[in-house]
Amino acid sequence: MQTVSKPINIVIAGGNYAGLSATKNLYIKLLATNSDYDGTKQAPPNPNIKITLIDRRNGDLPWLQHSSIAVKKNIISRITPTHVGLADDDKHVAFDYLVIALGQSRYAPIGVASSTKTEYLEAMSKY
Repeated sequence: MQTVSKPINIVIAGGNYAGLSATKNLYIKLLATNSDYDGTKQAPPNPNIKITLIDRRNGDLPWLQHSSIAVKKNIISRITPTHVGLADDDKHVAFDYLVIALGQSRYAPIGVASSTKTEYLEAMSKY
């Protein structure tokens, strides 16, 4: 039986280009460690790694559907040396490593302030 120690917790703050790129690279390097990994199959579970991607928008990418990856739709209200605080439920997510990929907020029509696909489609229909 495999002994599992406390998993390494990695939090990625921001789910736009930089955050998704960081998540995908961590997925490839830490979870899909087989040298012949070609991206066509799901990497095996790894109980020693826990990646949490936090963003204010909804997102649904198939490769994010992995037992070692959690996606939280929330707003980060504070960052401390050991955790990020979440605004919506006043909870926090502890981390060993933090990737800050918050980017720059831009508003319509250049950027989108929507947090769901429905809100996005409604906003874009106005332009």
